[in-house]
Amino acid sequence: FFFQLEGYNCWPGNASAPLPQRREEIPVSSVNDCRLICSQFPNCGGFIVGNKAKSGKCWLRTSVSVEACVQNVGRSIADWDFHLRAMDQPWTSPAPLREFYMYRATAPGSLSTYPLGEINTGNMEGTLWYLMNEVVSNYSRGVRCPRRFGISKLHRFKVRVRSTSALFSSGMNFGVRFAYDQGKCEGRCFLDNMCTGEGDCADQYNKYGFFVGCNKFSDKYPFPVEANAVPDGVWYSLPLAGRCRSGLPTGAPDCTWTYEDAGALTLQDLESIAPGPSNCCEGHCTDFWKHEFDTERMVWRVDAAKQLFHQRFPQWPADLTTPACNFDHTKWYVDDRWHRRDPWSGREKK
Repeated sequence: FFFQLEGYNCWPGNASAPLPQRREEIPVSSVNDCRLICSQFPNCGGFIVGNKAKSGKCWLRTSVSVEACVQNVGRSIADWDFHLRAMDQPWTSPAPLREFYMYRATAPGSLSTYPLGEINTGNMEGTLWYLMNEVVSNYSRGVRCPRRFGISKLHRFKVRVRSTSALFSSGMNFGVRFAYDQGKCEGRCFLDNMCTGEGDCADQYNKYGFFVGCNKFSDKYPFPVEANAVPDGVWYSLPLAGRCRSGLPTGAPDCTWTYEDAGALTLQDLESIAPGPSNCCEGHCTDFWKHEFDTERMVWRVDAAKQLFHQRFPQWPADLTTPACNFDHTKWYVDDRWHRRDPWSGREKK
């Protein structure tokens, strides 16, 4: 596998060394030609390609450190791209197989545009918190109508997860939860949309394989940092390259998770559980989202949603035990050198 890092210059002296077997500039007709050449050498960690004046040429590299690469953002100024090669790992893992439910809030047709993979999901607590704060209200400051992004459904998936041997040997079953937006990994996104970027994603996936990531709200890392009413909330990230083509997850770098569709409810289904005047949109009113900062009300809301799923889809278990989110950022990011910026506005962290 290779990860394309747009605008990354991992030049010798910055973050790599020339491959001893092929130190020279290599003329190629396509990027795929360079992938094939790099794949011939076990110690080739990736390659640099030019996309402007130096197009049609590539340079093979070893001893790559993505954190030290120079990044120029934007195709108009980025003369170079780096293609990072994923490390080889054992194709079996001693990690246990986990089976549990994940949930995702969607707009009509969005799952066909962005199928499961390169997306974020949550447990019921985490997904309902997202709906309360970002979809049916304007970050708890008044009703949001129409609903944000046209979201109108809550999907449930039965997911099976097995971590890679590299991740499991570090004492974890889950890796860091990266933020995905329209199929692109934006890295860890902190408060005010300050994200570490796709280089962070590629570096960790290179080390540990395409793991399922998680963050529990109680850690307040990387986000949300103010969700005290939902201490049991969890968000997940599912890289498409980790979805198994068939069978159960083996823990191979490209086979860490599978899923089955386990039913869907509309937001109006949920809102009809508690009619009332506190949140009205498009002729429909509900008290289902009322008292969003009350922990007991949140417990009721979660239980009510799970009960409704069971009523509508009795062929599925009412609930499955959610495994502990045991990712520990203090072990992965002891020296966090990843630069943070807002990928949507381009604003840099001061």
